Amino acid sequence: MAESSGAHKLLRQEWVETPPDVSYRFVVSPATLQAANFVARAVLHKKKSWWKRAIAFFMRDILRFIVGALIIALSGWLSLQPALVVDRALDATQRVGSGALLPVVTFLVTFLGLLAGFRIAVRRLVSLSFQRFYSEFYSDNEFLLEGRKSHLWFDEQSAGAIRRWSTFEQLVEFEEGMWLFLRRRTTFAGLRGILISKDSLPNSCTWSELQTYLSQRIEEGVEYNSEARKTSNA
Repeated sequence: MAESSGAHKLLRQEWVETPPDVSYRFVVSPATLQAANFVARAVLHKKKSWWKRAIAFFMRDILRFIVGALIIALSGWLSLQPALVVDRALDATQRVGSGALLPVVTFLVTFLGLLAGFRIAVRRLVSLSFQRFYSEFYSDNEFLLEGRKSHLWFDEQSAGAIRRWSTFEQLVEFEEGMWLFLRRRTTFAGLRGILISKDSLPNSCTWSELQTYLSQRIEEGVEYNSEARKTSNA
């Protein structure tokens, strides 16, 4: 613990005394976060072996089938109740002609309305969950990314310093920004990487300069890991 604290103190001292190679300030919009979540899921999914992906697909489809069947059964039971009430309310004379169809129409209208309501409710819950996550970590927040040869500093109030460039596994770019994925541990907001948005603020380096710098540093980190493995094997 003392060693970790000492290392962190040295990084803070370097952060104060040494100007960064690149400095980039940015904000993250809801659209950028949505796109980033889609990209992150796709990248992490590809990292799994084929049999893990097959099991994940199978379990997902089974879960969807079970949940769907339960929703249909519940909707059917709930729709049957008003239909039975309508049916009991009709006497023999009212059942002649179109009156006989009234319980059926009641059932269908209620059933379809419940299914539509379930879909809307699920989408609403997903939307609220996303909005809560965005509001907690990204809304009205400005982030600072500073790169130095020894480490990367991301937002003093959250993730702090990533001590070695070899900690990063890969850089994934997409239209709205890029991901810096870590090898093992999680970082800001419980994500397995740092999200960088193209929505830059004044006094930031250019996007192309940032891309080039990060790519070079991560490549150096990959070479460092490769050499370290060769040394350990020898």
